[in-house]
Amino acid sequence: MKRVSFGRRVAASSVAALVLVLLALAPGPLSACSMCRCSDPVFSALGEGLYTYGGFQIAVDWNRLDQTQGTEIPEGHEGEEHLRGSKHGGDFEEQVRNTITTTISYGWHERLTLVAQVPYTFNELTEAEEIQKADGLADPLFFVYGRVWASKFEQGLGRRAWLWAVFSVKTPWGQNDVTVDGERLDEHVQPGTGATNLAGGLSGLYLIDENSSLYASTMYTGTGRNEFGYKYGDNVQANVYYDRKLTNWLDAVLEVNYLYAKRDQVDALGLVEPNTGGNSLYLTPRVAVNVVRGLVARAAAQFPVWEDLNGIQDIKPAYTAGLTYVF
Repeated sequence: MKRVSFGRRVAASSVAALVLVLLALAPGPLSACSMCRCSDPVFSALGEGLYTYGGFQIAVDWNRLDQTQGTEIPEGHEGEEHLRGSKHGGDFEEQVRNTITTTISYGWHERLTLVAQVPYTFNELTEAEEIQKADGLADPLFFVYGRVWASKFEQGLGRRAWLWAVFSVKTPWGQNDVTVDGERLDEHVQPGTGATNLAGGLSGLYLIDENSSLYASTMYTGTGRNEFGYKYGDNVQANVYYDRKLTNWLDAVLEVNYLYAKRDQVDALGLVEPNTGGNSLYLTPRVAVNVVRGLVARAAAQFPVWEDLNGIQDIKPAYTAGLTYVF
């Protein structure tokens, strides 16, 4: 990707300090929904252009998520409803979600950037032998990035580092009342959550040299409750990206993504879903190809490497591909 060029290498201690500051400022453990993507969705779509470009950028991404929770009632125990939700069986479901997300951003002089993301999902949920499907508009998100600090310009170097405050609102505008034969489908197959989420955090970029950079972000999300009483768990995410320019047209990126999530609540009284929430850590290799001037193609695979999840859950690798265009 296009990068500000400069000649001096940054000391390893300075790079480490930036990462430690961002991760240390993360709020204490809170959580996320049982089935959600763990990464920085805006930086994954826009890359360094989020900080170094003014004007418009647009990106279109496809993401595939596959996860199961719960387990089937063991043979010979059919009808024993007390097993449902326990570690011995019940309430098995598998969700496959394909999402197409359009991201549009506009930046003013490296000081303020506004971002909008509009996702459209194709959902399939399998419960026992029943398959539910629901496609539709998911919840649009809006982000505000405000520059907190940036390093001074250096001759032949430009800016080396940026630190930004980030605030976002996830709207309840996605479809959350899809029905079949008059009956509302399962919460996890609904395209939208039907609730408003508020989030805040910090993000920063450090240009190591003309061919490499380091990015880190942390975000706390407080989730709302929809009209049906369901509340996805609050969550904290932390992400670190290392980007290396291999050739004039090819970049390689390695991400480390961490997610902590509270259990979901299934009603207004706060009854929790036992097979939701927990801790997870991912490694995400990514490649970016400069197709033509201003157009970048991207692809990534996210692999869970450590899990400490509540109840019974299984997270499978997630895959993403997309295009970014800088006007």
